[in-house]
Amino acid sequence: MRKRKELYGCISHLDNLLPVLIKHFQVPDLHKLVGIKITFQQYLALNILIKKGRCMISDLSKNLGVALSTMTELVNRLAKKQFVKKIKDYKDRRIVWINLTEKGVKIIQEINRKKQKHILSVLERLTEKERQLLINILRKISQVAKRIEVEGIRI
Repeated sequence: MRKRKELYGCISHLDNLLPVLIKHFQVPDLHKLVGIKITFQQYLALNILIKKGRCMISDLSKNLGVALSTMTELVNRLAKKQFVKKIKDYKDRRIVWINLTEKGVKIIQEINRKKQKHILSVLERLTEKERQLLINILRKISQVAKRIEVEGIRI
């Protein structure tokens, strides 16, 4: 019973802390950062593309956990801004690859540079031991969350 009460107290602390952490570790005010109107979802899609290279819309959809129709619309908006281009597969014309354009690469690199600078300003205020502890705890939480997702545990 005591352990359960302690866990609920922990949940309460997390409810207060997580919004602050998310605010400071995600990209703050993207449009102010690069002077171009870009949503957080668009940023995430561009970030996947810079890490993985070309992707199909279905890959992006799975990675971001959004519906295929939502991802298609998001990619269309990115293409309109000339951040990505759609290229039909030369072997199978039904497959459309999404590639970053030079403009898209520059934008995502600029955002990531500024994001790193922002996070650095937070991490500099921690000791090396605190930073290592933070990484270890976040890694453990990530592993547990992935295991729960794989096991299909429902709330």
